[in-house]
Amino acid sequence: MTNLSPDDVMASTALDRMDKLQADQYTVAFGPNGRQFFATPNGYAAVQLPMTVLKHILTKPVRKVVWASYGSHSDSWFFAYELQDGSSTFQVGAGLPPSLQKFIDRITPVDDLRSSLRVQLGANDSFVAWTKTSWACDGVPAAVEVELYRLSSAHLRSDSSTRGSMKGALSQIVWHTDGTYFIHAQQGYFWNFDSSVTLNAWVRLWLGRTAAASLTELSELVLFALDPHAPVAETFVLIKQQHDAHEAPFVIHFHQDTAHTAEALEPAPPVQPVQDTQLQHIEREPEKPKFFRWAISKTTGRPHPKDSWQLELWRGQKIKVWEDLGKSWHIAENGLGMKGWVHGTWFAFCGSRVHKDPYSTLTRFQEDMRKLLVPGQLRDFPPLLDYMGECANAACQPLKTTTTTQIGICVHNLHTLLEGSGHYSYDWLKEERNVWHPDKFARYCHPSCKEQLKTHAQEVFVLYGVLMDMCEK
Repeated sequence: MTNLSPDDVMASTALDRMDKLQADQYTVAFGPNGRQFFATPNGYAAVQLPMTVLKHILTKPVRKVVWASYGSHSDSWFFAYELQDGSSTFQVGAGLPPSLQKFIDRITPVDDLRSSLRVQLGANDSFVAWTKTSWACDGVPAAVEVELYRLSSAHLRSDSSTRGSMKGALSQIVWHTDGTYFIHAQQGYFWNFDSSVTLNAWVRLWLGRTAAASLTELSELVLFALDPHAPVAETFVLIKQQHDAHEAPFVIHFHQDTAHTAEALEPAPPVQPVQDTQLQHIEREPEKPKFFRWAISKTTGRPHPKDSWQLELWRGQKIKVWEDLGKSWHIAENGLGMKGWVHGTWFAFCGSRVHKDPYSTLTRFQEDMRKLLVPGQLRDFPPLLDYMGECANAACQPLKTTTTTQIGICVHNLHTLLEGSGHYSYDWLKEERNVWHPDKFARYCHPSCKEQLKTHAQEVFVLYGVLMDMCEK
């Protein structure tokens, strides 16, 4: 206790009065300036526990702390509790980002949503909050936001945050500004590690296997905690399920320190220092391509004004009509990305042409790239044109001949595809472009084809650069 402040000693005494978590239950939170919170089956530990939290634990019937997260400021935090009567509640600091507080205020009146609320805070006021299938985020890396889009049935961006509805439950999400992230959702596990330290720890957790862990093996992972406030993503805790009376396998590492592990884990073999998102996803069933037709609204309002499930329209508004539900009812989407039911008498189709959903096309492209981009295996360049519509610009046709390029696309093809992300911007393009950098792309190439494929990757890399220049203008 000699290194603990009086406040930390008092916090330790208060925490010891609570029930310990059950086997395979953990909560770990890292904050700025060494702030930490640990809740495990062996007990609790805290450094710089917020005094408001300490008072709550001392004066309220708190049985356990089941979730904790620290944000960028001393008064930015989230704690969730299980009470003595079995009910759940939460407590937040006064310094939460306004858009997060707005999301919390919106769900608080609903008991079921309030009791299941989870918040993960990050650096620079970033956050992801979710309850049941509803979620909101702001300030997270573009790659993390794109993953949330893929896991959602719908999403809507605004100036203050992005909100959406998950297809399945979200269990855990952590990220760092250096590009590292880990997500565990009902659909699977998704991650990207930009540090060799983190990657080595991950390999060590799976007993030195360099091949990707199976979905069954990954289901044994009960915690991936990451310090988003550290200079790089090299402060983390990885814990697997406990079996019999043995200690749970774990890896704990602090930035610029050695890794601490359970004795059962073997040292990891050397691995490449950088791994991309494209290599780190557990495969899930690809979504079927979606199609829509353009239409123009003939009337303002809704057929039944009080039915919020119907999409509100404005006369002359251009909408996407997705699904025919029968009896002249359709699922339609307005320009803000909001979807709802619309009756066929309220709109007129703009011709008979059917359009492929750019978002589902981009999702299929990204899923296929993950399967193709395996280190040291690629012999043929990915068939990019399979995912892109034909460009009608006559000036682009000479660019697609075998004498000038092997990638078969122009900047217009690429622009049309990438716009389907719903997050098209200079920063997003810059991040997505990295996988096509010739030196990074070379990792995926078979030695006999490396130089040729690097040349093709350079062409795609340049096209991304052109799109970035267009964004700036």
